[in-house]
Amino acid sequence: MLIGSVIFIISWIAFLSFSNKEKFPLYVLTGYMGIILALITDLMMFVYPLWHYPGTKIELFYIQLMNGFGLYFVVIYFFLQSLPKRQTVLLVTRHIFYWSIFSIFLELLFLYIGFIEHGLWWNIGFSYLADWILFIIFYIHHKWASNYSIINVH
Repeated sequence: MLIGSVIFIISWIAFLSFSNKEKFPLYVLTGYMGIILALITDLMMFVYPLWHYPGTKIELFYIQLMNGFGLYFVVIYFFLQSLPKRQTVLLVTRHIFYWSIFSIFLELLFLYIGFIEHGLWWNIGFSYLADWILFIIFYIHHKWASNYSIINVH
């Protein structure tokens, strides 16, 4: 629980220090979608435990909330904020590659310190593939949502 709290606090310090708050209304919808996906996935892990966080049920509840509203939201926000201005397939693919590498390094760190544990057949390779899929989904959702936004995206 302590590690989850520290990660949550660090995430929000980074967000408050480095985020482009003028674009908040443009990125927040995709961030909320990421929170919802994270919480749904964590709920599914009670039935099919591909990964888990060590701790009591109440600690798990708070860790999952802090991850969703902290780390996941902030990572998605920074991912969108740092999209290349010119968005060709190659540049967006490279951007997703960098963010997937960053995410996998975070997961490796969390595995090493015991914050998360893999279960059943899940491993770091599936996490890396899932990161790619998720970042592609977040990118597509952001592009779709920004087409309907009244905020100037340029």
